[in-house]
Amino acid sequence: MAEHRVIYRRSPKGGWVASVEGVRRCRGRGRTLRQARQKLRSALARVVDDPYSIDFVEDVRLPPPARRLIVQHWAARRRLEKEVARADGATRAALEALLLLRLNVKDAADLLGLPPLKLQKLRGTKPRARRPSLAATAG
Repeated sequence: MAEHRVIYRRSPKGGWVASVEGVRRCRGRGRTLRQARQKLRSALARVVDDPYSIDFVEDVRLPPPARRLIVQHWAARRRLEKEVARADGATRAALEALLLLRLNVKDAADLLGLPPLKLQKLRGTKPRARRPSLAATAG
């Protein structure tokens, strides 16, 4: 699959202009990044057979302070994902220990401060369907 570098710049009117590096007169304009990307694919369709066979390596031009904040955001998200994975592992281990003590999932949920459905999901089993009550079936 071919890769092309795409540069996104803010237009003076506030929208976005996307251009493919190395391809002349191939631009997409839109109010949002998504619109500019779609219009760029449409413009590429006039130049290549299958514009969706091209991977975009996107470079969104932003002022340095904004770029730094975005980099910090993604670094924090990666750290959060790692911590969530560690917390899920600890929860799974605690749940299994509680289940070995013959506690039910609802009691384990109360002790761990998590909803029972979250524990069922971590455990890898589906929650049992509730049986309809007599009041609901009586007519």
